[in-house]
Amino acid sequence: MMHVIAIGQYVQTHVLGIFLAIVVSYIIGFLWHGPLFGKLWIKLNGIKQPKKEDMKFSMMLPGLTANLVLIFVQSAVMGRAFQLVSMTSVADALIIATLLWLPFTALVIINIYAWVGKPVKLMMLDCAHALLSMWAVATVLYFTL
Repeated sequence: MMHVIAIGQYVQTHVLGIFLAIVVSYIIGFLWHGPLFGKLWIKLNGIKQPKKEDMKFSMMLPGLTANLVLIFVQSAVMGRAFQLVSMTSVADALIIATLLWLPFTALVIINIYAWVGKPVKLMMLDCAHALLSMWAVATVLYFTL
């Protein structure tokens, strides 16, 4: 219970770092699913490319909201984890982020995608995006501790 309280205290005292982590993660997500790999991601998911006139912000709102909650919780928990360990460099933060990503993100994505028959390329693309996002969050949190 004390760690849940400590996470709440971390959030209260590190609002700027969490906010910046969210912004950086959204920028990475925009670039990743837009100009960098957007067309490939749409193709691998078997989604029809929407026409610009059919695209509305309200269509993205549920996903953006879920992502906001995800990054907020990740930032709060990762930030608290950073407080518990002695980090001497940003490399330590990246190692911790990777250790959290592997079992709690990458392997979950792989398991779900394997069960529903998603392409391996999509698994790799989504796992890589999640890792890059967690690295960005970890870097921001390290420098704002």
